[in-house]
Amino acid sequence: MTMPAFISPRGLRHAIGWLLIGSLFAYLDRVVLPGRFRVFGLPYSLPVLLGPALAIYAHYWLLSHQLEHRRYGRYLAGTAAAILLGSAVLAAVARYTNPGPHSSVLFGQAAGVTVTAPLKPWLAEFGQAVANVLVVLIMAATARYTRRGIRSYYQMQQLRAQQLETELRLLKAQVNQHFLFNTLNNLYGLSLAAPDQVPEALLQLADLMRYQLDSSRQARSTVGSEVEYLRNYIGLEKLRLRTGTEVGFRAELLHPDYPLAPLLLLPLVENCFKHAVGPGGEGFIRIDLVQTATSLTLRTENSVPAHFRPAPSGVGLPTLRARLAQFYPGTRHQLRVEATPVHYAATLRLEL
Repeated sequence: MTMPAFISPRGLRHAIGWLLIGSLFAYLDRVVLPGRFRVFGLPYSLPVLLGPALAIYAHYWLLSHQLEHRRYGRYLAGTAAAILLGSAVLAAVARYTNPGPHSSVLFGQAAGVTVTAPLKPWLAEFGQAVANVLVVLIMAATARYTRRGIRSYYQMQQLRAQQLETELRLLKAQVNQHFLFNTLNNLYGLSLAAPDQVPEALLQLADLMRYQLDSSRQARSTVGSEVEYLRNYIGLEKLRLRTGTEVGFRAELLHPDYPLAPLLLLPLVENCFKHAVGPGGEGFIRIDLVQTATSLTLRTENSVPAHFRPAPSGVGLPTLRARLAQFYPGTRHQLRVEATPVHYAATLRLEL
């Protein structure tokens, strides 16, 4: 069962708005400018608000059903009719419900003396009413589209956040599938060549999978947890590297309990292993992570083998940039990438 329109949230909002407007003018008329805050001799109350209110709601209907459907001729004609009708009502109310003498308009009283002035010609009153209605329509339309713009902005922010979460899940799925497939193959080979190293590798894989599952349920992790995840990831990736590839990982943490968005550092580390692994097996990877009291800096470097071009995933870095803009907007993050045919480096700095 639906609620009647007059008690809907929109109807309630409009009723409160008109009540506030009426209360404001009543307060001005009685307290701030007693007896002088008048329009055509009348207190600015319900009778005088009737004309502009009719024009406002007629214009709202025209905006929704004509202008936004690109029926420009009908919109212009309807708006002109609404202005003329609202102005006629406003002028008529102001002229024929005036409590003063028939030949004059009561403006106010000063020291017990009634101040009067001749009634304006109908055309002059109508022209003033048209100007008043035009101003009111412009203000009402501005308020309508300002509110709509604010709502659209926050809706876009919510959609963007949902899109980033979806991209993060895709990134996790990609890591899970490709990384798990490669790691299982490496573990199989390790079980034949060095079976004593398999238990430690399995523990690393279990910790890594557990962290990914936990991070999918929360929006924030910690610097220490991310570093431990990277340590396990690097340890498992090293299983598939040839003997000639040198891997160095250094982490200096002052506050490992500081919050950090999960899997934010992984794409840059993952790119190192994508770029550095070539058919010849020679190369280097250097990963340095330094934390100060207010910042966290990740620096990755790796060699790029000659004539080797890894297949781009198209997910990692674009998703990273979008997540950085969401969690560390503006100057709170700096990402710089340096790429040459034989060298690849990336530096990420975060303000924690």
